[in-house]
Amino acid sequence: MAGKVLSTDISTQAEETIEMVSSALQAGEAVVYPSDTVYGIMADASCLKTVKSVAAVKGYSKIRPFIVLVGSVTRALELTSKKSAEEIMRKHWPGPVTLILPASDAVHPWLLSDSGTVALRIPGDPLSTAILKHTGLDIISTSANRKGETFPHGINAVHPEILESAFLILDGGLLPLRKPSRIIDATKETPVDIR
Repeated sequence: MAGKVLSTDISTQAEETIEMVSSALQAGEAVVYPSDTVYGIMADASCLKTVKSVAAVKGYSKIRPFIVLVGSVTRALELTSKKSAEEIMRKHWPGPVTLILPASDAVHPWLLSDSGTVALRIPGDPLSTAILKHTGLDIISTSANRKGETFPHGINAVHPEILESAFLILDGGLLPLRKPSRIIDATKETPVDIR
């Protein structure tokens, strides 16, 4: 493993761990971490080089519109042109629900789908929440598996190439068997579940 492995408790937020993760993200590095769903990869959403490298290590031939974690509803509203989205945001966040929304001009082009939407989420776990607060960044998050592989619930299930590509690896032990975030298409008046 190329990255430094840190044992972490996802129910708390050790200040030293948060500072190390924040420094790595701000330096344009990727971090493998136990999310509130499965093990994931996080990186600074504004850093195109890192977003490209995350896509590559997952086995994608081009950048995909990764989920963007944000720290507040206020920030989420800045990233969508649908200002009426606040109601559905407050209904589902914080938590493991991703909302697909029409993007505003504030969204980086590499975070957009072909139809001009952005995938947003406010996580509910203490670790992700503390990292978002400490960095002030918008952060991409994607499951720490290669294309077509199963979602990892422990570090041992993460592909070696992904571990080698990460600057830091947070080992939170074995996570409960759960699925990645629910995804809701909230672009229209009536939201539709797509995962």
